[in-house]
Amino acid sequence: MNKAAQNAWINLGMAALLTLTVLAALIEVATHCFLHVVLGLLLSLGAWTHIALHWDWIANAFKRFGKLPDKVRDNFVLNVALFAAYTAAGSMGLMARGAIFTGPFHLVLGCIHVLLALLVLTLQTIHLARHWKWITLTTRKMFSSAI
Repeated sequence: MNKAAQNAWINLGMAALLTLTVLAALIEVATHCFLHVVLGLLLSLGAWTHIALHWDWIANAFKRFGKLPDKVRDNFVLNVALFAAYTAAGSMGLMARGAIFTGPFHLVLGCIHVLLALLVLTLQTIHLARHWKWITLTTRKMFSSAI
């Protein structure tokens, strides 16, 4: 499997995990099960895997930030913002879910978690839109070679 196909499968898995995590949040509100938390942790693992696979690009972009073409620099800034939003949303969610915080503070952390999750979804949508050409080309190549 080539690197583009590997990245595509990991990205598809992360998209599925993100969708399931959001849907599980609706179930968790009613049942207080930990499915949303488990899926969120798996999503975090996927994000770290994604970062590890793209580490050379990340390190290079940090070194050459001022010299990057505008589109690449914009993608880099978007990726950093997306990572920060994922990290903050996950941290707030874990703190809100933890038994340490109760009462009003638990509710405040939960509200912050939801707002950050909405920011994640917004940034993720922009990220997907900016990479849509790569997504469609890679998907076509993957499935046309499989036939």
